[in-house]
Amino acid sequence: MTILKKTVLSVFTVLVLAALGGYLYFDQKFTPDKNYLKVENESGAISFIWLGKEKNVLLLPIHFLNDTTTYYLQFDTGSPYTVFYSKSVKSIPQIAVRKGTAETSFYLGKTRISSAQFKVYEQGNGDVDSLKIIGTAGADLLEDRKTLINFKEDYIALNLSKAPAPFESELFDFKFKKRKIIFKGLLKGEEQKFLFDTGTSAYELLTNKEVWENLKLPGAKIGIEKSEQSWDRILTTYTANCRQNIEIAHRKISLNSVTYVEGFSQTQYAMMKYSGMTGMLGNKIFLNNSIYLDCSQNKMGIE
Repeated sequence: MTILKKTVLSVFTVLVLAALGGYLYFDQKFTPDKNYLKVENESGAISFIWLGKEKNVLLLPIHFLNDTTTYYLQFDTGSPYTVFYSKSVKSIPQIAVRKGTAETSFYLGKTRISSAQFKVYEQGNGDVDSLKIIGTAGADLLEDRKTLINFKEDYIALNLSKAPAPFESELFDFKFKKRKIIFKGLLKGEEQKFLFDTGTSAYELLTNKEVWENLKLPGAKIGIEKSEQSWDRILTTYTANCRQNIEIAHRKISLNSVTYVEGFSQTQYAMMKYSGMTGMLGNKIFLNNSIYLDCSQNKMGIE
């Protein structure tokens, strides 16, 4: 799946369908299945790597017992599940695939993750590319656990026993609704709601056209990228420079670019507008920060 297509699907799911048919529809359709992961031990610091010059994808290295090969999962907090790609795992003996689910265990650093119910998506590279990207590490890894994502030093720490010292007195509330990370911040002096999605890695703020027009610099050069067809439409992203700050719990985060997607129907645009969410924050806006998430207490910190 291309980065743009994945991003657009996330927007459609969170920003658009959040309003479709009201709360009851959203609650029923997008409530994820019960968390099927068993997560054991603190991971220690796990160095991650980036794919693409614009750091389009954040990849976590995983290992299977008695296998020296390093495989990778895309880290995507926009996905409620950790999943494998069917074509990419078909030749891995440690993964047993049966009727759309997989049974296996693997290691992320020192953390052992196992389940007999991993979801399997019909996608991937049958030949397995040189980086051996075989799936997605989703927000279920974070649920009821403490996690540190250090973008400054390119590492992640999972299943922590306590908050790292720099964050102990600097925590604020957030929502982990439907395994989506949602928090408030001030933008141009007004309180807004944002979703943090590591799958929209190359973007700072992904929003609607009205907000985009309000934030972009006058006369700013616009970067345009078209996607493959989705829902019988061509979807296009428009990115422009801006010069704003998002203030999150008294910490100012520089916002240097803003993006919107064109190609939705008028109904979809209307639903996006009334969803109550200003937009999605990707990894790019936090590259000079560390983020601590305590999904057991719904507390987080940004350093």
